[in-house]
This record gives sequence, structure tokens and C-alpha cells, in this order.
Amino acid sequence: MRKTTIVISGCIVLLLLGYTGYRGYKVWKQDHWLKMADGFAAKGDARSELLCLRQALNLNPHNLEACRMMADLADATHSDAALIWRQRLVDLNPDSLAERLALAQTAMSIRDFGVASNALASVSETDQKNAIYQNAAGLLASGAGQTAAAKARFLDAIKLDPENFIPQLNLAALQLHGTNLVEVVEARGNLQRISQTATNLTIANQAKRELVMDAIRFNDFSTAEMLAKNLAGLTSANFADQLLRLDVLQKEKSPEFRTVLAAYQREASASPTKLSNMAIWLMHNTSPAETLTWLQSLPQTIRTNQPAAPLLAECQLRIGDWHQLQANIQNQNWNELEFVRHAFLARALQGQALKDAAVAEWGVALNVANDQKGALISLFRMAAAWQWRSEAEELLWILVNRYPEEHWAPPVLIETLMNGGRTRPLMQLFGLLSRRNPDNMELKNDLAFTALLLGAQEQNPAELARQAYASSPKNPAYASTYAYSLYLQKQYGEAQKVMEQLTPQELGTPSVAGYYGIALKGTGNLEKAKVYLRLTNKIRLLPEEQALFQQALIN
Repeated sequence: MRKTTIVISGCIVLLLLGYTGYRGYKVWKQDHWLKMADGFAAKGDARSELLCLRQALNLNPHNLEACRMMADLADATHSDAALIWRQRLVDLNPDSLAERLALAQTAMSIRDFGVASNALASVSETDQKNAIYQNAAGLLASGAGQTAAAKARFLDAIKLDPENFIPQLNLAALQLHGTNLVEVVEARGNLQRISQTATNLTIANQAKRELVMDAIRFNDFSTAEMLAKNLAGLTSANFADQLLRLDVLQKEKSPEFRTVLAAYQREASASPTKLSNMAIWLMHNTSPAETLTWLQSLPQTIRTNQPAAPLLAECQLRIGDWHQLQANIQNQNWNELEFVRHAFLARALQGQALKDAAVAEWGVALNVANDQKGALISLFRMAAAWQWRSEAEELLWILVNRYPEEHWAPPVLIETLMNGGRTRPLMQLFGLLSRRNPDNMELKNDLAFTALLLGAQEQNPAELARQAYASSPKNPAYASTYAYSLYLQKQYGEAQKVMEQLTPQELGTPSVAGYYGIALKGTGNLEKAKVYLRLTNKIRLLPEEQALFQQALIN
């Protein structure tokens, strides 16, 4: 018995040693692949870097450094995968300010201000009190067209860190696009100062880019060409600076344009990052057809891999070459962007009127995206861009149900349902959101309003309306819902009293006027009621509202 125990113990020790050794080997392999990826990145060999990172992630999908390098590489090539990797990094490290700021920056680069706003909204109060956060919040406000808020954020960032050139640069860039001539002149001076004194060449070069774009905006092409040529010739310049020079040459109709374009295209064909930048520039500044012609001239090994394959597919999608799009990508493998490939296939099939096949392929795209939040958000953006309303709505429901932290999704879904006159799904959505936020009176009022329209007594709408109104009797929306509740209970006089607590201007608002109108009708003031009921013709209403007011006008 003792011998048996010794043997078993020995086996366990050996197994533990073996397991520990295997784990150590996996860690060593991960480090090995990451070092190789670093080496390829230093050489500008993005394809080899990508292969090494995939090997590291196969060993450990949660390796932060590998995910971060994948995100950086995807950002550099303008890949849809960038948002997925940034989101994964935030999911793996939710308390990291750096990861949230990087996610916001990636989202802003594709003008997805909802995701960017959500990323910043979850930053802790402590982390909000620094220049980096305030600068990011300023960029978000600027991108959303909130100029005054952006200016305030940049000024706060400058106060918090007066030596940091980045918020100074962003403030100057914002002022440069304004109408205040004094600020415009001041901004130009600040950009020139930053371009000459910033020790960080990235910041200095960005200031020079802003000055080039300023010269283009005022059709000062000689200044723009001089500045752009000097910038593109710097050793610290990047390929985007060469493309900025192309902008100038094209806009001034320079005879050099085609020669320089051809030279840059040759240079871009040897680098995935430059290739991506070149293709995007061509799509924006020439045409998808010309971009497609250039991409198709590249060797097959480049055409069928990232980033060229998705870009080529995007061109074919834009020109509506559905058959060729399907044929090209049918048997490809886009790795982490497989969900995008299947979405493109669905669009190609739909373009050929193969509806059932398109629906099936879209289902595959959803399955491949699975529970990856970033992938689902990317699919939503694609469906919305293609005006696939039912598919976009389905994705919004998935995001709202699975990811309550994505605060941008419910308002988008509400707007979608409102525009479609979908009152019952609206009520269901307000019910879900109200259960999550039981103290939110606005949601309580919205649930009461839709339930009253539908006669959904199981929601106890009269009590919900009363609670919302009691919290803020001067709120026109709450007063309207409560008055409607009283009207349905045939308490017409009380409904009129509630509405007449509002100002004449508020009563004349079309979204409020109808409810004052039905209250007046209930108390027998028919002629005055018609005046207010007719005001509702100026706005879009839910079907039940429209029927309610039309019926009140007729009878």
C-alpha cells in the first residue's frame, strides 16, 4: 500500500512538473512570437508582424501586448478589426485609462461617436481630472460639432498641463476653422510656434499639416505646395504627408499630379500600411473604379490578403459589381475579419436578387461575430450604411440586451423605432431600460406614454405617469402623459388643469399641443381644442397618436 501511495504521489509530481513546464513553454513561445513581431514591425514588414501576432494569440487570446499590437496594426491599416481589438483590450482591462482613450480615438477616426462617447463616459472621476482625458473629450466634442464644449475641454487640458503641446495644437486647429478672425490669426501663430518649437516631431509635424490644410482651405496653393513639399521631404514625415501633398497637387490641377501619384502608388504597393492609406485616398479623391483598377494591378499574393482584399471588396461593393465581388471573396479567409467577408458576401448575393442566400450568409456573419462586441458594432455600422433596416435593428437589439454599458445604442434604437412607427417594440424597449434604471423618471414616463397609447394596462401606466409627473410637474412631456392618463380615465377637467400649468409657449409646441387639445375637447371647449389639435400636423407622430388626434378633430 505504501509503495502504491509513493508511485501515485510520484505520478502527481511528474504531472504537475509537466504541466508547469508546459505552461512555461507556452509563455516562452508567446514572448518569442512577440519579439519576432516587434522585429518585423521595426522593419515595416506588417505582413510578417501580423502572422507572428496571430501565433501568439493562438497560444493566449488574452495576451494584452499581442492584442495591443494587433490594435495598433489594424489602426495603421485602417482595418475594421481595429475597433474589435480596442474593445477587447478595454474588456480585458476595464480600469485602464489608456485603453479607453485608445478605443475612443479609434472610434472617432471612423466617426463612430457613440462608441467613443461610451468609452470616455466610463472613465473614473479621478482619471477625468487630467489633461489627457480632457483633450480626448475635447476631440470628441469637436467631432460631434460641439465647438464651445470642445474649446472648454481643450482649455481645461491646457490649464492642467501647460507644457503639453497636444491640447494647444487641437485648440488652435479648432479655432482655425472658426469665424472669429482674431482667433483664426492667433491660431495660425500658435500652430507656427508649435511646428517650430515642439520637441516631439509627431506634434510638430501635425502642426505643419494643419497649416497646409489651412492654406488649401483659402486656395493659397503656392503656400500649400511649398509647405506640403517640405513636410513630405522630412525624415520624420509619414506616408500620409505624401498623400497630403497629393491633395495639394490635385486641387491646384498641377501637371505633376499624375507623375507623383504613380510614384506614390509604386511605393504603397510594397507596404500594407501605405497600401491601405493609398487605397482610401484614391476612393475619397478619385473614384472606386480607379481605386479598383490600381488594386487589381497588384500581385495576387497582395490582392488576396489583408489589407488589400477588404479594400478591393469595398470598391466592388461601391460600384455594384456584385457577381465579381462574390467570385473574388467566396473562398478567401480574412481571419479576424471573417465576419466582414461574410457580410460582403451577403451584400453581393442581395445585389443579385438572391434573397434567401443573402439572408443565410448574413446569418453566418452574425454567428462568426458571435459575442464579440466590437464585431457586432462593426456589423451594425455596415447594415446601417447599406440601409438594411431590419438587420441594423436586430443588431441594435442584440447590443442593447447584451451590453447595457453601450449607452449610445438605446437612443439609436429608440430613434429607429420612432421613425418606423413601431410603438409596441418601443414600449418593450422602454420597459427593459426602465427596469435597469428604476429611478429614471424620463424612462418611466416614456414607458407610461407608450403603454397608454397601446392600452397595455399590465404595465400600470396610470401610476407610472403619476409618479413621473409628481417628480417634475412643470416638465411638458411628463404633464402631457399624465394629462392623457387622466383623459382616458374621463377626468377631463383635471387633465385640462394639469396642461394649463404649462406656459403658453409650451402648450403651443406640437408634441404637447395635441394633449392639451384632447383635454379641451373633453371639457367641451371644441373650437379652442381644434386650434391645438391642428398643430400636431407639423410633426411626425406614432400611429396611435395620429389616430387619436385625427379622431378628436373629426368628432
